[in-house]
Amino acid sequence: MSDQTETRPPLYVFAGGGTGGHLAPGIAVAEELRREQPDCRIRFVGSGRPVEQQMLEPTGFEYSIRETLSLHAAKRRPMRFARSHWQAFRASCRDIDNDRPAAIIGLGGFASVPLAVAAHKRNVPCLLLEQNTVPGRANRWLSRWHSICLTFEESAKYLPARAVSHLTGNPLRAEIRELAASNHQLPFSPRTLLVLGGSLGSRQVNDSIVNAVSELQSEFSGWRIVHQTGSEGTESAREAYTKLGIAHEVAPFFNDVPARLAATTLAVARAGATTLTELAAVGIPALLIPYPTAADDHQTKNARFFADAQAAEIVASPNRSFAPVELAATLRPLLTDQQQLISMSQAMKNLGKPNAASEVAAILQRLIG
Repeated sequence: MSDQTETRPPLYVFAGGGTGGHLAPGIAVAEELRREQPDCRIRFVGSGRPVEQQMLEPTGFEYSIRETLSLHAAKRRPMRFARSHWQAFRASCRDIDNDRPAAIIGLGGFASVPLAVAAHKRNVPCLLLEQNTVPGRANRWLSRWHSICLTFEESAKYLPARAVSHLTGNPLRAEIRELAASNHQLPFSPRTLLVLGGSLGSRQVNDSIVNAVSELQSEFSGWRIVHQTGSEGTESAREAYTKLGIAHEVAPFFNDVPARLAATTLAVARAGATTLTELAAVGIPALLIPYPTAADDHQTKNARFFADAQAAEIVASPNRSFAPVELAATLRPLLTDQQQLISMSQAMKNLGKPNAASEVAAILQRLIG
């Protein structure tokens, strides 16, 4: 008698999350798998941060939480860290035995580790996604066993010698790929500045841009500001822009980022790789404020890659602190020089890899065999 479980639709489990930068590429690959295999099941297993719910709820994909402690907790509470990951690993093995997924896709971060290790122990195909120039600690360790897809060519030098890597670019959500394919041009009527402090928000970015806008009030004539603040700083930003008489839209989080990108002339943002690759695909010039204490200073390295290509400007934090940075001097010419923005936009587009999601999906299918 044949095993009835063989007729089940394939299940793809995406492990990790915690930030929009980790989740967005996973959602892009999940969309591509669903497009190629309409009956497949998609499940995300995350860390439980609110941003996961915010981003995944509109997709309709399955979502479950598996709490694990980060590496920072290992230094303070090593026994609790070890127990947390051991329990998550055991639960992941049980899930694999019960659900028999076709593959695991690791999104980076320590929330991806238990399922990726369980996949190795249970001989389930697993593919890692790495967004940054310097791969995260979790992916560097897991790439001893699992193939890894890279956004930047130079990332390979940070991996173990035995690692199998693929240069695919960073997978983009379908709406952004469609926008990139439409030969989108920068809008100059009206002109819109999009401020993104990362999916979790940034007080440093919020304070820095409000200070700069106050100093450049006349240069902002004819501009509109769309500002994602994160959970803190929304009301103070609204009050500041209202007082300055500048058209604005301010919210803690935007679910419709592709629509926002379509209307953006210039962005002020952190230098997470997912943000950068989305800006590149659409051709949006950027002023970048790298997250000052990112692991291995990877955001500065990400930003430098784009600045060296004349696609972005960088304003770094002195002494890697979270104090507001001085933006006005760098921002002023970008607000008034349309030709510079057009040139930076083309440089951004030259760095884009809009087909990354389909390339990752094809590699995954080869792993599955």
